[in-house]
Amino acid sequence: MDIRKNYRNLTATERERFVKALLKTKGVVDRFASINTAHSHPGIHRSSQFLPWHREALLRFERELQRCGPGITIPYWDATVDCSPSDPLWADSFLGQFNSAWDLGRKLGSGLLSTPEEVETNQRRRTYNTFWPELEDPISNRVRVWVGGVMNTPSEPRDPVFYLHYCWIDLLWAQWQATHPGVPFIASELGVGLNDGLMEWADRTPADVLDHHALGYQYDREPFPIEPERPPIGCHSEALLLLS
Repeated sequence: MDIRKNYRNLTATERERFVKALLKTKGVVDRFASINTAHSHPGIHRSSQFLPWHREALLRFERELQRCGPGITIPYWDATVDCSPSDPLWADSFLGQFNSAWDLGRKLGSGLLSTPEEVETNQRRRTYNTFWPELEDPISNRVRVWVGGVMNTPSEPRDPVFYLHYCWIDLLWAQWQATHPGVPFIASELGVGLNDGLMEWADRTPADVLDHHALGYQYDREPFPIEPERPPIGCHSEALLLLS
């Protein structure tokens, strides 16, 4: 089973392979940006398909990366811990290089990010229809504004950080699922229910992606604690290792 890691936990070799795969899949990145733009509003945002659609999109993109090398997975960026433009996420040896190379127009720090306490509160929501809207807005949307540039537009998949961000959002959904077993999927409106086709991929439904383990991956934070884990205090922890 593939393991998706916090980007800080990638080895130097894993970081290099991930960046090289991104560079080789620029055409795929542009295609995903076009798909996202076509279905952005209304559709994959502000609807109950928000989480399953992005889970399917990440899986498809990850498979494209794996064409460049088996074992490559999408890492995640926990924006409650790494919330500074000086974090190693933005180093020129990692995602920083794409800003000018791909004309992304990032404006790091353009807004506020959600706190660990807000994320923990969201994890304690008891129903799907109270969990996902808050995870999307404000938690996810604040990240898009904070990064700025292309990331804060319907073409957001053009910025590689899109995949790390939504990988974190997917992790939070997986954790919520683990701590709320059996809670039903609730459709926000007609056409976006459990067995309705996902936009762009009508042969896939939310029911097909509810179990991320069945899709062949897990997160390095698993098994998830029964109670939501309290994140480190503040945005940074000196105990976290910087990327070399």
